[in-house]
Parts: sequence; C-alpha cells; structure tokens
Amino acid sequence: MTYPKDDLQRALRDAYAMERYAERLLRNHATKSAPYPEVKARIEVRLTETLANQKSLASCLTRIEGSDAILQTLTDDFAAAIETSNVAQTSDEAVKNLISLYAFNDQEIASYSSLIAIAEASGFFETKLACEAIVLQQIAMADWILDRLPAATKAYLGRGASPGES
Repeated sequence: MTYPKDDLQRALRDAYAMERYAERLLRNHATKSAPYPEVKARIEVRLTETLANQKSLASCLTRIEGSDAILQTLTDDFAAAIETSNVAQTSDEAVKNLISLYAFNDQEIASYSSLIAIAEASGFFETKLACEAIVLQQIAMADWILDRLPAATKAYLGRGASPGES
C-alpha cells in the first residue's frame, strides 16, 4: 500500500529531475538559437524560470522530508527516458528545435497537472500552489512556441519572417 505522502515525494523527485533535464535542454536550444535573438531571449527567460522551479521543488521536498539530503542523490533518470536530448542539426533546425521544446513542455504540463492532484490529495497545499505556478509558466511557454511555429516554418521555407516573429 502506498501513502499519499510517499506518492508526492516520488512525484516531486521526478519533477526535480525533469527540471534538471529541462535546464540542459534549454541551454542547448539557447545556444542553437543564437541567429534568432527573440527566440534565444525567450528561451533564456524560460531557463531562468526553470532554475527557480528547481529551487521551489527542492524547498517542497525539504519541507516534506525535513532535509535536503535527497536532492544530493537525485539522478537524472528522466533525461534517459527522453529522446529529445539531441538538438536538431538540419537545415530546418529552428523549426525542429521549437517543436521539440513544445513537446517537452506538453509533457511537463501533464506531469505537473498530476503532481498538483497528488499534492492536493496529500494535504500539501504549499506544494500544490508551487506546482500550479510552475504549470502556468509551462503553459505560457507552450503557447509562445505554438504562436511562433508558423513563422518559423515560413522562414525555413524562405517565405516569411524569422522564427521569433509572430
């Protein structure tokens, strides 16, 4: 039998690992987006949010577990499960990078939606609020990417503005 607190701890550890992976992914995409200043700037904003989210999740885990020792032993198993670790190197790189970021954001949104329900069921409402704030950031980033995909695709085809414009 599992207990809600145990489920919450596992979900928080997974979310922390996901945010660590997101950090690496965003750093990689920011580097690849140098020719597109608006895209690079937005990715860097998301990276800053991701680093803050790591701290928020660490605080949630510390509050629940009473120590931060667990954070020193977390592995990035989540990263191994994702195939998007290699950023595209093709001529349609900007489009593929935005698509991979969008797909990863959708996965994060789903994960945090579940985590919010677990936190609420466990009675850890501060954790629920922290995760709700994070999911709102994820949704904003996904919307931003989705708004720019048509322009990025047209730019790749040579018919439109740069990927940063909408």
